[in-house]
Amino acid sequence: MLRNYNYIYSKLVDEESDIIGHIAYSIYKKSKIEYIESKKLEGTSLTDAELIPFNDFSTSESAIESYKIKAELLMQGFLENVLDEELKNYKNQAINQQAQILKGIIKPLTSGFWGNVWSGVLSAFIFAILLAAIAFIIQFSGSTFSINVEKPQTKTEKH
Repeated sequence: MLRNYNYIYSKLVDEESDIIGHIAYSIYKKSKIEYIESKKLEGTSLTDAELIPFNDFSTSESAIESYKIKAELLMQGFLENVLDEELKNYKNQAINQQAQILKGIIKPLTSGFWGNVWSGVLSAFIFAILLAAIAFIIQFSGSTFSINVEKPQTKTEKH
């Protein structure tokens, strides 16, 4: 018995690298499987001759265009998902790299800052001890140390 081929593959796929055509062909095959399974549920076993109406419909220009449009929509959705994921990954990488760079910049500043604060406190403490020691020595050495501050005269007091 001679099989009835509809040559839809060559109508959907232009060349081996035609991804949209391959996706369109898989959509066609899915449609054909669903058609055959629906007939099986009705209790009908299809022959090649009984598939002719399906083949005629599926090879019409509108059906072929429909398969290609569905394939393009699937491909577009897939690409959008991939690009969204890649964009999220790049954003996360950029945020992480920026955080690492900022930590690298801030760490020397903060460690230097607190070191400077502690050295400032220590030097102020040493200076206060030195002033206290000098005041102690002057107080108990018997020397007098005085500062005279004169009040400026006003114009009325001069005459």
